[in-house]
Amino acid sequence: MQVSEIMHKGVNIVQINDSLQHVAKMMKDRDLGSLPVYKDLRPVGFVTDRDIVVSCVSKGTTPDQPVSLAMKPDIVWIEEDKNVREAAEIMKQKQISRLLVVDKGNNPVGMLSLQDITDDSVRDRIKSDVIEEIKRQ
Repeated sequence: MQVSEIMHKGVNIVQINDSLQHVAKMMKDRDLGSLPVYKDLRPVGFVTDRDIVVSCVSKGTTPDQPVSLAMKPDIVWIEEDKNVREAAEIMKQKQISRLLVVDKGNNPVGMLSLQDITDDSVRDRIKSDVIEEIKRQ
């Protein structure tokens, strides 16, 4: 099963100099817990609502400061045509619960969460795929 089959399509992104307030408002308005952070057209990090609270709000950072103060500089992505098992392995190795999904041109096309992978219907489809692969060999 490919990542594109279970990912959330579409990606909201923020720019590295966007204010914490702008990012927090976007998260609230769109019911998002995390966003990839870009510098122009290049992904440079990832920010969660928790990052904003722990890294900034708890330290008294003002809302007009840039999201770069809260983001994690690591961003991990996977191409949409990769296997879901590969995505799960990346999440396991990196100890993360979300991946940015990109197309062949490295353009963001979706997000994949651990919850997407562990959904009962997805697990059943993965099991079915594994059985089919074993039968072919």
